[in-house]
Amino acid sequence: MQTYEGLYQSYYKRIADEIEYIKTSNEFEKKSQAFAYWYLNNVEGFDSNTTYESITDGHNDWGIDAIVIDEENLLIRLYQFKFPDKVSNLNKKVNQEDIASFLRGYAICSSGKVPSNANKELKRKVLEIMDSNIYSFKLSFISYTDGLSETAEITLEQELEKIKSTGNKIDWTLLDKESITNFVFEQNTMKDDYKIKLRQHGTSTGVYTDESTKTYIIYASLKELADISGEYNDIIFDENVRLYEGIKNKFNKGILDTASGNDVNNFHLYNNGIVIVSPSVTNVDLRKEVIIHNPMIVNGCQTMNSLLEAKNRESLKDGVVQVTIIEVTEPEVKRNISIYLNSQTEIKDSYLISNLPIIRALEKDIEDLGYFFERQANNLELLKKRLSRREKVELLGVNNSKAIELDLAMQLQASFYENLAPVAKSNKSKLFESKNLDKILTNIEAERVVFAFEIYNKIMEKVSDYRSYRRNDRNKNIIEYLNINENEIDNYLFINTGDFFLLSLFSEISQIKFGNIPELNQASSFDFNTWKNNVNENFDEIFIEGIDVMRDCVKNDKSGKQIATLTKSLSFHKELLKALHQAK
Repeated sequence: MQTYEGLYQSYYKRIADEIEYIKTSNEFEKKSQAFAYWYLNNVEGFDSNTTYESITDGHNDWGIDAIVIDEENLLIRLYQFKFPDKVSNLNKKVNQEDIASFLRGYAICSSGKVPSNANKELKRKVLEIMDSNIYSFKLSFISYTDGLSETAEITLEQELEKIKSTGNKIDWTLLDKESITNFVFEQNTMKDDYKIKLRQHGTSTGVYTDESTKTYIIYASLKELADISGEYNDIIFDENVRLYEGIKNKFNKGILDTASGNDVNNFHLYNNGIVIVSPSVTNVDLRKEVIIHNPMIVNGCQTMNSLLEAKNRESLKDGVVQVTIIEVTEPEVKRNISIYLNSQTEIKDSYLISNLPIIRALEKDIEDLGYFFERQANNLELLKKRLSRREKVELLGVNNSKAIELDLAMQLQASFYENLAPVAKSNKSKLFESKNLDKILTNIEAERVVFAFEIYNKIMEKVSDYRSYRRNDRNKNIIEYLNINENEIDNYLFINTGDFFLLSLFSEISQIKFGNIPELNQASSFDFNTWKNNVNENFDEIFIEGIDVMRDCVKNDKSGKQIATLTKSLSFHKELLKALHQAK
């Protein structure tokens, strides 16, 4: 699965905000010192005191930004940190001079020969190294950019070979923006530690090992799985792309009936099984038990919950089903397991990307703005069933006015910011093709999605007024709003199906009036809040102008196509934008 630049931009901003806070609260002179503190404290897990004492970054640091003397592991840890000063530099590579500088710093630390102009922190730490009698070094280059340039890689390989040929023990690691982002993502999705135990009901546990995973296949008790589903229902399905669809779903009813019926002995023959991912699995062969730490069901949510339903009805019988347990720690591999296992099932394309870090980050950020974001399929319906009327209004708004579904969020981003309204309207599944998806996720962020959602809701209020008038001409709100005679209403048939085209026109007019919205990776003085305020204050004027442009284009259209067809047409959308700019 591809990783999208928008992900890095989003996490860059998060880390940058934390760095600014650390810089201020610790009275650091430089942001690079704050980044060193952020990394050592958050990623390496050193306590605040050790972290603070380890930082050597500053004037004349000779390429060494931090030194940790690890007495427990008899290791000297040297660090160099690079955090871009602006988002447009995220794609830069670590250059040859950066690597050469770091290696010169290593030579100083390993030899104890400190230049006279070195800063006092570096001098102090090198003296500590000499006192430690530790001779093994680990060099960590931490850069929130791309990896090594070709010349940097060659320089590094050559210099490491020279060092190793002298008999010195040295290890090297590079953490780039992908590695750091994966850490932050995993950190933000961690729940309280828990573990489950499954008993093997077959003759033996199947085990398969490859470079990045270890897979165990067992047959587990239906009752055991139902118990687990009941106890950990609020956490164990967090990485499943969709939540339980209920017993009204005919497939789930079939699962329940089989688990409760005389054919339960064949349950394992009729069911595809359950897939669990975990960072740590212990297979106790002698006891025929598998202990799974922090498990996540990525395939089998419907089965597990149907078994729980049968248990709650006191109708669940003894039976078994195949369970595949995958020990995996690489976040991208884990996400792909969930995506690919569900890509063959009947599910919206949008929810197959629900576990991408950028979508999980979007979920949190949208919720911070006071809206509910449905990242997992069926989550909204489940909440509606579980919450009281007051709780639903508080969380979701009146008539779900604060609930944004993932597929709608993608359509809004595509229509308002990416000029993809025809795709959003005619065939939204194409939004999830690589080219379009990359474009959308590169620029997506919560504030933009929420604003487009708010404007879309305002537009849909006018669409509702139009439809209401067509049903009952006594409701004249739309006539008064458009300031037209009733006999002119047929000129506005496009309002009924033109929602995303109207949203696209609204965005285009807003940008003509108040300035273009830059891409997230562009350095710009653009103030989105000021822009939003201007647009909101002039909503009616902008919307009416878009209505007028669309009305005239429909009137002048010579294709002979139906209105509903025009409001999905790429060529008609181009005509709309052309007419708008010609008028300006």
